[in-house]
Amino acid sequence: MKSQRTIPAADEKLLAAIRDSVVLHGVRRTTANDIAERAGISRMTFYRRMGSVENAVLAALTQEFRAYTGAVQSETPTGLGREQLVHFAVESVRVFATSELLASIAERDPEFLIPYVTDRLGTSQQLILDQLNALLDKGLQDGSIEAAAGTPTTLLLSVQGVALSSRVLFRMGVFEEALTELAKMLERYLTPSNVISGKEQP
Repeated sequence: MKSQRTIPAADEKLLAAIRDSVVLHGVRRTTANDIAERAGISRMTFYRRMGSVENAVLAALTQEFRAYTGAVQSETPTGLGREQLVHFAVESVRVFATSELLASIAERDPEFLIPYVTDRLGTSQQLILDQLNALLDKGLQDGSIEAAAGTPTTLLLSVQGVALSSRVLFRMGVFEEALTELAKMLERYLTPSNVISGKEQP
């Protein structure tokens, strides 16, 4: 498991200010002036450190994912690699669905997320992908997982699909049920074929 990066207190304060501003206003209505005032720095200092409001929002998103991913990792139960991976994947969806920052963006500025769904992976997605790869390796080593070259990305997109649909699932009242089904789906997908067919050797 990779250690979490230590962030200087000044950066923590700035990232917290960015997060608070986006939660309150959304991306489009968040301004450099508002962030700088919340962080107790000048507008010039903000631009020198972040470059733009968009870069600032992306940095806050990355920090949100890094913090929550670290929390999920610390709560992952011991056991087979497959069990750990399924737990991590399901709880990562829960984190996405309950984040005030992500909820604000999804509600007010969903177009901000579109490039990271249709065009490229962002740093936040890479954090999840790195952990999925680490847990896949663990499962391959202990024999609890069967995987191919495309498995990590397929897992990421499966988790991302449910996460991005979380608002709909909440409105339908089936969010927890969807997480249960996601866990079942991932269990079946990752379990070696010889185990599924009942041909596992003692």
